[in-house]
Amino acid sequence: MKYKQKSIPLLKAELKPHPLLIELTKNDLIQLRANQSIDDLPIEVIQSLLDLHPLAVIFDTDDNSYLTLTTSNILERFKAHPLSKKLFLKIHIYPADVIEHVLGVTLLYNCAVTLYLKNGLSSNIQHRLGCFKAHGIHAPKKTTLANLANTSPSIFR
Repeated sequence: MKYKQKSIPLLKAELKPHPLLIELTKNDLIQLRANQSIDDLPIEVIQSLLDLHPLAVIFDTDDNSYLTLTTSNILERFKAHPLSKKLFLKIHIYPADVIEHVLGVTLLYNCAVTLYLKNGLSSNIQHRLGCFKAHGIHAPKKTTLANLANTSPSIFR
């Protein structure tokens, strides 16, 4: 499946959820708690995280905006960063005839793979923190990672 890749300034990104995305996710549960962990992250870390996760969109010619084909609650948190005007968002622009396919991949397949990988993530983070320390590589504090994960630092034991 072909798509166009583009990088745009995060604060200038005209993004709206696709109407079908709204319908398919109306019963989703999400629990975000307010924290300042994003403000404490270096801008380079946030930009790297954005680069790792391009946003699937289609172009809406009616109002020159992009309709998102996946949920991305983290973007709002990144937009609130004090240096957010320096951030760029990578988008994958899909043709309109593949909307349902892309929604299936982003909302179902991707979530299933993430759930499969989730089982060992907290243990992996704990082990990786130990490895970083053993190699003398600077690593973030457990509290910072826990804030990003919207959980408690005790999960990394």
